[in-house]
Amino acid sequence: MQRLTIPEPKIKLYEDGFADHDKLSRKATGDKLSELVERIDDPLVIALDGAWGSGKSIFLKCWVGEHLKRAEETQTVYFDAYKHDYLDDPLVALTGAIAHRFRTSEDKQQEENEKRTQNLKKTAWAVSKAAGRIGLSAVTFGATEILSDLGDEIAQPVGEEAKAFLSKETGDKQADQFWDAHQAKIAAMGAFRLALADLTEPKSENGVDAKPTKKLVIVVDELDRCRPDYALSLLETIKHFFDVEGVHFVLGVNLTQPQNSVKARYGSGTEAEAYLQKFYSLQFKLPNRIQYTQDYVHYFNYASGQMQLPRNAHGVAHDLLERYVGPAPITPRTIQRILTVVALIPFRTIRDTPYEFLLLPAILKVCAPAIYEKIRKMEIELEDLQLAFRFEGKNLDNWIAALNATEDHNEVFPGSARTMPDNFLASICEDYLEVFDSRSLEID
Repeated sequence: MQRLTIPEPKIKLYEDGFADHDKLSRKATGDKLSELVERIDDPLVIALDGAWGSGKSIFLKCWVGEHLKRAEETQTVYFDAYKHDYLDDPLVALTGAIAHRFRTSEDKQQEENEKRTQNLKKTAWAVSKAAGRIGLSAVTFGATEILSDLGDEIAQPVGEEAKAFLSKETGDKQADQFWDAHQAKIAAMGAFRLALADLTEPKSENGVDAKPTKKLVIVVDELDRCRPDYALSLLETIKHFFDVEGVHFVLGVNLTQPQNSVKARYGSGTEAEAYLQKFYSLQFKLPNRIQYTQDYVHYFNYASGQMQLPRNAHGVAHDLLERYVGPAPITPRTIQRILTVVALIPFRTIRDTPYEFLLLPAILKVCAPAIYEKIRKMEIELEDLQLAFRFEGKNLDNWIAALNATEDHNEVFPGSARTMPDNFLASICEDYLEVFDSRSLEID
């Protein structure tokens, strides 16, 4: 059945890689990202910056599975921030996603992982906003039971307060200090980091500080679609709670949007870009433009098949896209928008108009609206058309004829003796691209 939008690809998280879903030749970009996170132990926050419609989500969903294929000692977690922004506290949501991932992964150490993630959840709750609302005692409630199985070696880098928080032997005297809210929060945060570090299974060699033997990579997607206050709170949570060796974050984000959030919170005069840079270690650019013609034509072939564009129309659109030389970039979102416009053309009822004259204005409507408006107003010149498409020979002659078809000048269709209607291209825009014709959705 014909569609108006491209269905979301059915990617099996943590199983599928790029093999079946890489329509934009981005595996090489994924490989570079994998090399980076595996080579570094120090905690990284990588901002994968890409415009809306550039295919960030598909890339990240494929990458979490692809990376597992090449790094068996790493655990990846995919977190859709937008699906959780109705919650007040991103720490609880993130911790829940991590715990769920370890609980459902096929790991030989399943029982050990269960204990580790339970410790993580307990400490996250102790320092969460929810615990604060319940009362100060919630911060230290059950302190003597939390993380008691962590060894001294792992606890060594953390302050004495955090170790006291975790110890079963903590007595009344030591526990009393936690009734001070500030001290209690510091201790709980230290305990949370201990639990998080335990997921990387740190080991010590020759008395040197313990180093992670496994890595945890958390992918945060759809950050730019979240409520501004939630998005900033999530970034602050990552900075303050997850600064642990062997734990990396990859943020899928259009950085323009968080910058707007910063200005909304702190004022339009805020240096938003500089403010955000303190939350991530480096920026990794996902290209918005599809750089090579064969890549965007390959993606068009895939998208056209998903939307079940008529075969003849597909062939003509394919040829036009190969000829496209316009200044506006071709992106996955651009191709999707073109196909949505094209899907509303009632091809089944148009028997006497060559498809190229229907499809070129549809492409211009999305990629070059100024040229499209010139067609509608009958102000189009051949030079305008050549700014967007590379035509030559017979193709060029056909378009010269179409441009000349006015009330004062008759032209014939290519390969036919039939006369083109007056103001031919302008009438196509008005009849098929500016109005919705329900016949476009009729099924044979």
